[in-house]
Parts: sequence; structure tokens; C-alpha cells
Amino acid sequence: MFVPTAIHIRHVLIYLFLSHTTMKDSETFLKNVYNTHAPHYNTIRNWFHRFEKDDFSLDEKDRSGRPRELDLDKLKHALQSDPFQSSRELAVTFGVHHSTVLEGLKSLGMRKLFGRFIPHHLTQANLDRRVDDSITLLTLHAGDRWLDRLITGDEKWVFYDNHHRKSQWVGEGESPQDVPKPDLHPKKVMLSVWWGVDGPIYWELLPEGKTITGDLYTTQLRNLKKAVDRAALKDKKVYYQHDNARPHVSKQVKQELMGYGWNVLPHPPYSPDLAPSDYWFFGDMTRAFEGRSFNSRGAVEAALKQYFASRPAGFYRNGIHKLRERWRHVVDNDGQYN
Repeated sequence: MFVPTAIHIRHVLIYLFLSHTTMKDSETFLKNVYNTHAPHYNTIRNWFHRFEKDDFSLDEKDRSGRPRELDLDKLKHALQSDPFQSSRELAVTFGVHHSTVLEGLKSLGMRKLFGRFIPHHLTQANLDRRVDDSITLLTLHAGDRWLDRLITGDEKWVFYDNHHRKSQWVGEGESPQDVPKPDLHPKKVMLSVWWGVDGPIYWELLPEGKTITGDLYTTQLRNLKKAVDRAALKDKKVYYQHDNARPHVSKQVKQELMGYGWNVLPHPPYSPDLAPSDYWFFGDMTRAFEGRSFNSRGAVEAALKQYFASRPAGFYRNGIHKLRERWRHVVDNDGQYN
């Protein structure tokens, strides 16, 4: 694969400048042609500014015969300004050889790592809402015994085929086992589940083709209410938590919940890290089903029943009681994710 040198890129930049191509259009053009080897916008700007001063020299200014030295302080500042630049982009920016940049990065102790995925880019309003709601919930009661009366619920896709390709340990001369390529549209069924410190209170699998709507969610809530009335929570004050999915916050759902007398907890948008189903329950379920296949809806139901009943003592309680720790983290970190 062709990898452009710094001099090659500079020749192209002169052509673009003399063609009266804007810096932004030049950036787009170079990315389309050179992909990851294209220079950063700051590099394009720096060279265009030189050309505007009638400085079209592309050779290094240092004629001593020695490789041009790299100012590590400037390199560090460039990385702080934009940590996503490639080492080749930095070489073009500073007018040095690629290997010089690599040595400089090594001297600074820099490594290039992927950032972790986060659920959403949070605006300041999102951050403030997360802090405000977390403070409200932390101060709702002095202790955490009220969490024993919390019901939380959510939805999750359950796949019939749960095989995923992973690396395998094999001996010398051996080949890893083949793994079937997953279907483009894998068969799956939607699970709706509500649970508390003692485990699931009510759950159901949606009929194929059904989606959660305000009407359906209201019907599910009525079934949940019947299950609650049969359970140990019947004569106790219930706290209810769900996320801000559109069906969950529809007018009819709000009216339905108001009639139950339950205390519906505030839940900030884009906050799966504050929902026990997301940060605790569903991940464990996915790991438990890894490598398993189900040939029917009945097989999925049987597997779910077995999974719910087989969780170790304290599993559900620990997941619910993690909430206080997570609310504190949000407050301590100005709303940022865990």
C-alpha cells in the first residue's frame, strides 16, 4: 500500500493552495485520497499560512546535515490540543521524519490506545441533570434499606444463537475450531423483566413482531402490579425505577403509575450506568448464555427460568444496592460516566 512521505504531501498542498482550494476542502480531498495518512487540518493550515507569505520551500530549514530535532514540549502541546493525530500527521506538522516522531512519543511515555465506548456524549445539561437526580436519590432517605423495596425494569433482546468468535489456545501445529458466521439478521426475542433484591417479580417474552408501545407497557405494568400484590411488597411502599424510553414516559403510563401509589424515581437521560438491569443484570445474563443455542421460544423461556433461579445468593441484592455507590460517583465526578 502506498504511504505518502512528508515531501509528497507538501507538494500536493502546494497544488491545492495554487488551485485556490480552501483549507477545509483540502482536508476533505486529502482524506478521500490518503485516508488515515492524510495530514491533520492544523498541518494544512500551517502550510497554507507559509504559502501565503510566498514561502514555497519544502526542504528542511536545518541545513547542518543532521536530522532535524523535535521539540518535545511542542509535541506534548500538540497532543494535548488533539490527541487523535497520527504519528505520520505529526511528522508532517513538525517537518521531521516519522521515526523522529516515534522516538519523541516514546520519550514522552505516550501510548496510543482506543478510548472506551460510552453510552452517549453528555451535554452540560445532561451532566447537571445526572448530578441533580443523584443528589436527590442519595438524600431520599438516610440509609439504604428503602432499596429493598425498589422495583426496576427494562427490556433486552435474547438471541437464539449465542456463539461468538473468540481467540482460542491451541498447541503448536494445531488449528483453532471453526465458528459459524453469524446471520445478518439473527433470530431473537424481546424480554421484558422487572426485578428487585429477591429476583424477578414479573417477566414476559414479547410475541414476534411486537414492539414496546405505551399501550403494551401499560398492560405489562398491570400484570406487574398483580405480581407485586402477590409478593412480599404488597403492603409496603414501593419505589419504581425505569429509564426514559418513550413508551415508559408516555402520558398514559404516568397516569397508570400514579394510580398505584408507587414512588417513581427520577432517572436522568442517557444513564444506563444508573440502571441496575444495564450495569448488573443483563451483562451477567449475556455471559451465562454465551455459547448456547436455542431452537425454539420454549427453549428460551426454559433457559431464562433456569438462569433466574440459579443466580448465587445476594446476586440481585448486590445489583440493586450498587446504586448508592454509582450515584455518589456521578456526584463526585460532576456527572461523568463511571
